[in-house]
Amino acid sequence: MDFITVDFDKSIDRSAFDCKIHPALNAYITQQAGQDQKRNVSRTFMYIEKSTLLGFYTLANASVALDSLSENQQKKMPRYPIPAILLSRLAVDRTAQKQGLGKRLMADFFRRVCVVARHSGVAFIVVDAKDMDAASYYHSKLGFVPSSNNPLRLVLPTTTLLKTL
Repeated sequence: MDFITVDFDKSIDRSAFDCKIHPALNAYITQQAGQDQKRNVSRTFMYIEKSTLLGFYTLANASVALDSLSENQQKKMPRYPIPAILLSRLAVDRTAQKQGLGKRLMADFFRRVCVVARHSGVAFIVVDAKDMDAASYYHSKLGFVPSSNNPLRLVLPTTTLLKTL
């Protein structure tokens, strides 16, 4: 299973990264990602081309409350917090947008989820979309379902992913 990303590397210049739409994502990769990595809060994976950071995503462990799932997703689930993986950030530099890198980063992320799911219980993948456009993309293109109590939090059963890969 090939990955297109590398583990977070503080030696890579991140200061020029600009996703254009969400300054918080730019600030995260330049100021916070390394600290989160050191504290084992999350893991960031970077797409580097010619020594330039063109995209990244961050994943972390999470749990999902049963009442935040759709009725269909609640079926056969336990009544306690359910293990999940959180796609907490995903960004593509403005110079590489609209060229398919976001899709490739998602495929890379899904591969990593599959690896983790072979070794640990992971019932859902969770994403916190930055805005309704992003939420719409995750829903319509990737099959994520909005949480029952937050339209910007979307969930996808891991079994759906494992069946398709």
